[in-house]
Amino acid sequence: MKTLTLKEIADTLNGKLIGNPDETITGISGIMEAEKGDITFLANPKYKDHLPLCKASAVLVGNDVNVEGINLVQVDNPRMSYSRVILMLFPPRKETPGISENAFIAASAKVGENCTIYPGVYIEENVRIGKNTVIYPSVFVGEGVTIGEDCLMHANVTINQGCVIGNRVMVNAGSVIGSEGFGFEREKDGDPHEKVPQVGIVVVEDDVEVGALCAIDRGSVKPTVIGRGTKFDNLVHIAHNCEVGEDNLLMAQVGLAGSVKTGRNVWMAGQSGILDHLNIAEHSKIFGKAGITQNIEEAGFYAGFPAKLFAEWQKGSAMFYKTDEQRKKLAALERRVKELEGKLSGE
Repeated sequence: MKTLTLKEIADTLNGKLIGNPDETITGISGIMEAEKGDITFLANPKYKDHLPLCKASAVLVGNDVNVEGINLVQVDNPRMSYSRVILMLFPPRKETPGISENAFIAASAKVGENCTIYPGVYIEENVRIGKNTVIYPSVFVGEGVTIGEDCLMHANVTINQGCVIGNRVMVNAGSVIGSEGFGFEREKDGDPHEKVPQVGIVVVEDDVEVGALCAIDRGSVKPTVIGRGTKFDNLVHIAHNCEVGEDNLLMAQVGLAGSVKTGRNVWMAGQSGILDHLNIAEHSKIFGKAGITQNIEEAGFYAGFPAKLFAEWQKGSAMFYKTDEQRKKLAALERRVKELEGKLSGE
């Protein structure tokens, strides 16, 4: 971790410094946990009255926030600036380019300039790797794979035959790109399942990040595609022939069945899933554990199983939790009706 002055931080962020430029910043923390030496941030200006209670040495705030007696750095987006300060204090590890003698690289493979390849890496025939790419131990790169420039493959990643990885792609530990698509057929019910060959590839476009222990299946014939700028959390599964749009965010344990197509800027929370052959409109937001069972044709917030627009799901969910109460009321009304019917009939 580095030590910085507040002036160095403000200059890098192009922020307006209010306070002591020589204040030393040695750490970063949340606003309630921060101590002297830390820098923190205030995302919501309505809480600025609580700042005098903060013990941090400096606070990143919006351009319209000004509190006396506290070192402030005014910026356009405090949350984004906070992220950038983290990188300043904890700069990424710098690799020393070089190829370990304990890595296996096939004779026909081409490795670009300034690459770093660690021991235990296995690279098959006709692989192409762009410059400045880093490949950590025990990574397998299958025959005919292309990996672009400035990529980072963490330990135990598998990239199977023929797959194409763009530039500036990060794949975290244990993920598999180009795993077998789940395809089986049988003549009739009760017969053994026979494997359907999966001969497509996976195309991962530029600036994608894949979390740990994800599985992206190769297409059955055409490619499975992960669009530019998309980010996966851990334990995401993408089935064969899917087309994940640009700048999607897929969180932990999200699952897409085969041939799903999502638009740009789709957001899926943890454990949500989509049935096969469905299309999801761009800018859709899918809540945790939601199950998408039909096409989403307009952007919106979706929740529940089967998923509905959030406002509709809220109404249905509220009624669900009142079911027992409504049942008791209905039973009481039925008894009352019988009593009244008895009185009217003279019984």
